[in-house]
Amino acid sequence: MKLSKFTNSVKTKLIALMLLIAIIPLTVAVVISYTSSTSSAKETAKETIEWQAKFIESEVDKMFNNSLTALTSFASSPLTISYLKGELTDSSAVKQQMISINEAFDDDNTIVMSDTTGMMVLRSDSGTLKSIAERDYFQNAIKGTPYVSNVFVSSVTNTRNICIAVPVTDPETKQVLGVVHKTFDPNDIHELLATEADEAFLVDKNADMVAHSQIEIAATDETQNFSSSPYMTSGENTGFYISTAMGYPVYLCYTKNELSGYTICAAVSEADVVEAAASSANRIIIVGVIMVILVLMLSLYVANKYTNPILEVNKLLSALANGEFRKINKYTNRSDEFGQMINNSNSVIDKLQSIVTHIKESSGTVNASSEELSETANQIASTTESVAEAVQDIVTGATEQAKEVQRSVENAGVITEAIGNVQGSANGLNNLADRMRNASESSSASLQNFHVSSESMTDKIVDIADKISATQNAVAEINARVEGISGIAAQTNLLSLNASIEAARAGDAGKGFAVVAEEIRKLADDSEKLAKEIHEVMGTLLDESTSAVKAANEIIEENKSQQAALAETIDAVNGMISDIEKTVDSVAQISGETDTCVSSNESVSNAMASLSAISEENAAATETTGASVEELSATVSTLAESASSLKDIAEQLNKEMQFFK
Repeated sequence: MKLSKFTNSVKTKLIALMLLIAIIPLTVAVVISYTSSTSSAKETAKETIEWQAKFIESEVDKMFNNSLTALTSFASSPLTISYLKGELTDSSAVKQQMISINEAFDDDNTIVMSDTTGMMVLRSDSGTLKSIAERDYFQNAIKGTPYVSNVFVSSVTNTRNICIAVPVTDPETKQVLGVVHKTFDPNDIHELLATEADEAFLVDKNADMVAHSQIEIAATDETQNFSSSPYMTSGENTGFYISTAMGYPVYLCYTKNELSGYTICAAVSEADVVEAAASSANRIIIVGVIMVILVLMLSLYVANKYTNPILEVNKLLSALANGEFRKINKYTNRSDEFGQMINNSNSVIDKLQSIVTHIKESSGTVNASSEELSETANQIASTTESVAEAVQDIVTGATEQAKEVQRSVENAGVITEAIGNVQGSANGLNNLADRMRNASESSSASLQNFHVSSESMTDKIVDIADKISATQNAVAEINARVEGISGIAAQTNLLSLNASIEAARAGDAGKGFAVVAEEIRKLADDSEKLAKEIHEVMGTLLDESTSAVKAANEIIEENKSQQAALAETIDAVNGMISDIEKTVDSVAQISGETDTCVSSNESVSNAMASLSAISEENAAATETTGASVEELSATVSTLAESASSLKDIAEQLNKEMQFFK
């Protein structure tokens, strides 16, 4: 019972309504914010890791190409060819070239020269010479093509290595004289990955892990193999997919290096991607909860302000229903409708109390007078029996006259009702006209909104076109500068090798090659400058891409506005059609009611004609009875009825007055 009273309370409903007004928009805002933020974050993450994978691939390719260029220059050196052909027996000059190459790369990796049987003939580190005939890099390079090996653990140094092998070819006979190879430390790639990406890794042609951005792989670690991964089985050089190998969704982009056949992968977990969107939604929820609490407090305050006066009036009416006169002492100073209601209720109680007091005082007098009047009426009634026959004709005529008058009254009522209906229909037409006007104005406003949204969308599309054009220009500049860097690198390697060779041959006279060394340093400076320019252009490319994404999002929002405007226009047109149909119905109703008025007027006219004839007959009959009898009869009848009614009313009034305290 208490629960039903609570749920049916106006106060409860008012609080619930205000809470719904606050909660519903909050819920919609959280859902929209989370959905749009998550979608945008996922798309941005995909683009970011795709760019990371391609950038890392270019850096790895640059590492391999630099080593390959140096080895190719060394393999084509006349000293190298002469040494493998047996024409040069002193290996010191050739070994000095190997050392110079390592110094140029600023690393301690070993350069090894082998003959056609796979037997090492010279090492830059003076290590033990052994056969590499079984190594895959030797077997592929001896066929006449440079080759980058898979990662392997050296049996001599017990370290993980990658070998870049280049064949040494006799320029005269075109025969392969041997192979020159240089080891490459996978940890150098690990450092690159750790610098450029949060999570990225490299796998070789056998799908074995070469390097990872988050861990440094040791020679004793178990080799991870990814041969079943999509980037090894799809046959595509680049791609994107969502991996669940870790037990949770991970976004992964991959691209293959053409020179080595390695696959570079960049990844990011979906949880990290949506974390920012979820954080934004949580902030909105916290603010919303605070707002709901404030709305609840405001609802309680407003509900009490509105319902407390109503409860006081309800108590007043409850007391009045029990016959008690109880006034309200609260809220009488309020100037709003509730204050007026309280004051008016108190005024009603004052007036009722005054009326009941007067009725109680006069009810006793009325009762005594009614008894005396009843006795007098009975005495007079006995004297009127002798004239009953004389007035019979008058009674008959009066009866007919009453019937005709009654018909006239009924027809007059029909006319009045018809006129009221006509007036209501006219009011309905007026209201419908207003609604049609409002609907037309709404349609006009919606179409205007659609026009503005279309113009805005056009501007956004133009902006996106400009951004894409700027991005293409930046890419073109990058390509031009990369070609410049490649040219400078090739010249640098050739000059370095030539300077080393000539210095070895000339001895002290080789000091004249200082000019060549100076030229090498200038080319190195140019390479560094071009590298910086590439970095700046890449920054421009990223900024322009970001602007393009933002412009695309704004186009989506404008499309939503257009859809909303079209929906409003359709609703307004449908409302106008419905109102027009109602207008037609109202006009038809007015026409029918007008016909009813005409018919009723005709009936009234006929009844009044009959009433006139009957009145003439009554006048003739009245002349035979005499004026005195007519007056006596009317007086007796009226007096008898009034006396009887007055007595009954007095008795009933006394009983009812006992109800009031």
